[in-house]
Amino acid sequence: MLAEFTRLKLEETAVRLKITWSVPRNWFLFVLFSLALLVWLVMLAAMTVYLFRDVIAGGERFTFILSVILLIWLYVWLRFGRILWTRWQYYTAVREIMFIDPERLIIRRPVSILGITDAYDMQHVNPFYYSEKHRCPAFDYGYTHVYFGLSLAQKEAAALVDFLNGRFFPDMDDDEVEDRDGEGDDL
Repeated sequence: MLAEFTRLKLEETAVRLKITWSVPRNWFLFVLFSLALLVWLVMLAAMTVYLFRDVIAGGERFTFILSVILLIWLYVWLRFGRILWTRWQYYTAVREIMFIDPERLIIRRPVSILGITDAYDMQHVNPFYYSEKHRCPAFDYGYTHVYFGLSLAQKEAAALVDFLNGRFFPDMDDDEVEDRDGEGDDL
């Protein structure tokens, strides 16, 4: 059933299954996050230079307090930069890869040697389902909904879900897995 969809490429070895599909680039968000990352980098450099050149070397009586405030700001700024970096990598990737072996499920969006990699223990992965709310395949990992393949058409996503459930959850009843988008979300 998956063979009819040319965007889904399967590679199988004795140890693992690899599924790859292309992801169209959202140019607006790619440019937006690229500019935001550039601004973040310039601000980081400017504040670091200001901290060492003007504040610490200035020797004023308020140097310690101002240095502590700027170090706290730098910590928050670095955490913000990590979020920007992750989003930039997400919108830079042009393909998504899923690796599944008996112990783990890995979803990767590669950007050269960089990229986003999420790994999940297969013992805690629940059967796959199609999320109507997000229009993509998904699975539950503990109490977390994990969405992937956002660029897949509904037929491709449904075929992928059927294939993965048939392969990794063969004893599952079709009535068990229905759209679970709303479960646990309305607290």
